[in-house]
Amino acid sequence: MTSSAMHGPSALAVALILVLAGGKPADAGPTRIAYSSISGAMLPLWVAKDKGLFDKYGVEVELAYIRGADLAIIANTINVAVFSLMSKPDLKRPEDLKGKKIGVTNLGDSPDLVLSLLLEKWGLQRNKDVAVLGIRGGMPELLISVSKGFVDAGMISAPSNLRGMKLGLREFVNVADLGIPYLNSPLSTRRSYIKTHRDVVLRVLRAYYQAVQETRNNRNSALKILAKYVRVDDTEILSEVYRIYGTNHLQKNLTIDLEGIKGLLNGLGSEATQVDPTAFIDISLLQDLDCEGFFQAKNR
Repeated sequence: MTSSAMHGPSALAVALILVLAGGKPADAGPTRIAYSSISGAMLPLWVAKDKGLFDKYGVEVELAYIRGADLAIIANTINVAVFSLMSKPDLKRPEDLKGKKIGVTNLGDSPDLVLSLLLEKWGLQRNKDVAVLGIRGGMPELLISVSKGFVDAGMISAPSNLRGMKLGLREFVNVADLGIPYLNSPLSTRRSYIKTHRDVVLRVLRAYYQAVQETRNNRNSALKILAKYVRVDDTEILSEVYRIYGTNHLQKNLTIDLEGIKGLLNGLGSEATQVDPTAFIDISLLQDLDCEGFFQAKNR
């Protein structure tokens, strides 16, 4: 595998990372689940934690906000790219971006990869037609950089994009409207951990699946949990984030879409597209749950 392709697993895990305390017995302490973005895409994870669903399935979980890991994907909840390119109001067409600076949270992260797909679609070349800058921090910091003019546009997710609209920024494009296949919310863990702690991982998946159903079916409860984690009290913004991540794009199952992985690999560049997308996933856990009838029982 080429060095460029080797970046694949890390990039595939940037949206949502499951880091299980490697090497410890299941009863030696809590299982750590790390998420790498303060975004509505994390809502089912927060619902699972706050509603005690991990406890229900017999696994003690701690949540942490961190970035990056080299992991295998075991589940997913959103299979299209859900970002907005927010810009200064005077930018209206793709050709207006020529000579401009576009910000992303970190080079190589999901916003950056989705931007690459957009630039290719519009026939614009990175570092020639536009400059792409990694803004240190997260979505809130990127939003500030766009609003203060440090960059001309930024690839931003909800709720930061909605805050941007209230600051007078323009939604240059809602990428979700383009339906670009993309693994937006992968749930991942190390293959070695699956081998040594398979029962723990299955318990996490049971809780996560139920959280997806409760996210979709209990709007009021989900909104309260969403407000807690994104630290927003604007009901209009919260309602829109829930519409985006709790209903419109949140799939009912945990299926990993190979087209979504291909879309992400396209964002990594031409060498990565030659890699077999199945090399990044382990669907055996979902297959185990399906064989035991778990999904059917929960859907009754």
